[in-house]
Amino acid sequence: MTRSIIFLLFSLMIIACSKEQGKTKVIKNISDLNELFHLKNYKTQVRLKVNDSIDHITAQWHNFTLTGDFDTKMNNRTGIWTLKNSTNSKEILIDYLIFDKKDVFKNQIIFKEYNKIDSSVSKFYVKQKTAKELVMNFFSPKVKDEIYKEAKIRYLILRNSKEIKKDSIIYKNMKMKEGKYLINIKYDFKKDDIVKGYFGETVLLNGKNKDSIVMGDNTIYFIERF
Repeated sequence: MTRSIIFLLFSLMIIACSKEQGKTKVIKNISDLNELFHLKNYKTQVRLKVNDSIDHITAQWHNFTLTGDFDTKMNNRTGIWTLKNSTNSKEILIDYLIFDKKDVFKNQIIFKEYNKIDSSVSKFYVKQKTAKELVMNFFSPKVKDEIYKEAKIRYLILRNSKEIKKDSIIYKNMKMKEGKYLINIKYDFKKDDIVKGYFGETVLLNGKNKDSIVMGDNTIYFIERF
């Protein structure tokens, strides 16, 4: 499974901010968004040491505040980073997974307004778990001109570091309103059991030119501990 992602929601972009006579920075496209998640652009930064390898950073630039944890040993962001705009109620959360120093993956990307997730443009999952089941809902962006959608969820159940179950579910030719996929894993879970795996969605849509097809891939990795 490739870790690269063509994240389709950026073609729909989104978080246009109000302009205050040159005092605020406006997000117009993916380049602007990437720029705002680069720490090097933030001259005002406060770092608090969490432990030997993690610093918590709060950074300020224009009307934006960026916060999250930085792995000093891997020299990369880790966990959920939040970008807030002081001129409105919008915010963006990006969940970073570090595979190695040169391989950092944007696992979940969440757009919120008034503290409510906009599931039509976000890539994320929510879960509920008991001793008897794990229920997960995966959301992917709604895409204009979509002609075909397919998704799969694969997972392992581990107990004492040993694999005790492996399974998958495939969704073909989906036309779901907001890319919502449900999986219910029923099992007699014990304390310290681990469920890990990934969700992968492939979307085909009409391109800008006649007869052209564009393919996008949305992936979310997960690990749940009992």
